[in-house]
Amino acid sequence: MMLPKSISLIISLCAISVNAFAPFHADASRSLRLLSTESDFEEGSSVERRSFLSSVAAAGSLLLAESASADDGEESFADIAARASKLSTTQSEIAPTGGAKTMDDKTAYDFELPFKGGNVPFKELIQQEFDEEGRAKIKAILVVNMKEDDPISRNNIPEFISLAAKYGRDGEFAVLLSPSDQGYYEPDTSQLIRLKLASEYGYGINPATVLTDKVIFLGTGSTPFWRWLQKNCRTPAGLGRIEANYEKFLLDGRTGLPLRRYPRLYKPLDIKNDIEALVNGRALPPAGANYLEQWRQAAVAAQADTYRFQKGLNYYDQ
Repeated sequence: MMLPKSISLIISLCAISVNAFAPFHADASRSLRLLSTESDFEEGSSVERRSFLSSVAAAGSLLLAESASADDGEESFADIAARASKLSTTQSEIAPTGGAKTMDDKTAYDFELPFKGGNVPFKELIQQEFDEEGRAKIKAILVVNMKEDDPISRNNIPEFISLAAKYGRDGEFAVLLSPSDQGYYEPDTSQLIRLKLASEYGYGINPATVLTDKVIFLGTGSTPFWRWLQKNCRTPAGLGRIEANYEKFLLDGRTGLPLRRYPRLYKPLDIKNDIEALVNGRALPPAGANYLEQWRQAAVAAQADTYRFQKGLNYYDQ
C-alpha cells in the first residue's frame, strides 16, 4: 500500500520522537522527583528538559531535510520504516543517552568537615593515604547521617564497628558518622555525643570509625560536603535530600566518589558484599533483593515517621 508523502512524514516524525524520548523513560520517576526537590537540586531537571526538546527538534530538522530531498510521489510502509530507522540512528548520536547528570568535577577529597572544633580535610579525617603510584590505602568509605538517641542506633552502631573491625583492620575501610541538630531532636553537644558513642559502644577506638562534629544537612546553610553528597548520590527515585536518620552512602576510596546509597532501615551488615567488592577492586554487585523494597518503605515513612526530616519543623533554612 502506498501512502501520500505528508502522511509518511508524520509517521516518520512520530517514530523518531519516540526514539528520542526512550532514554528518558527509565528515568521518568527520577525526573519528576527532581522537579519537586529544593532549588539546589533543580538544575539537572532543567538541563534534561532542554536536552530532550533539542533532540526532538534536531530529529525533526533531519526528517524535513530528508523528506525535501526525496522524489515526489507516494511511499510504501517499508520505505517509511527504512527512512525512519536511518534518521533515528543519526538522531541517536545527538540525543543524550541517559539524561543530564548532576556529578560535578569535585570528589569527597575536595571538602572539609567539622571535627573537634575545627575544620579538617576529608582525606585527613579518615586518614587516607596514596602511595607514589596513586594507590589508595582506604578502598571503601561508608558515610552516614546519624542520631545518637534514635532507637536503631542500638543496632546500627555495633554493626558499623563490626564492619570496621573486619574490613578496616588493614586500613582499607572507614566509617564516618555525622550527627546533626536537624531532624529528630538531638540534645547533646558534639563532645558529649563522642563520649557517649565511645563509652556505650566503643565507637572511635578503632581509627577506622570516625565521628564528625554536628553538621547541617539541609537548607541554605548546609555543610558543603553533605550538600555535594546528596546532590551526587540520589535515591532510586531520584531524590537528593535525605529524609531520615541513618541514610548510608558508600564511597569509592580510590576516587572519592559516591557509588550507592542505602535507606534508613537497611542494615549495615547487608552492605558487606558491596564493601568487599570495593576492597578487592571489583565492581559493585547488584543491590540486594531487599534494596528497592526498603527504599519504597522509606518513602512511606518519610511522610509520617517520627524520625523524618520536616522542613519548618525540625530543620530550617539558615
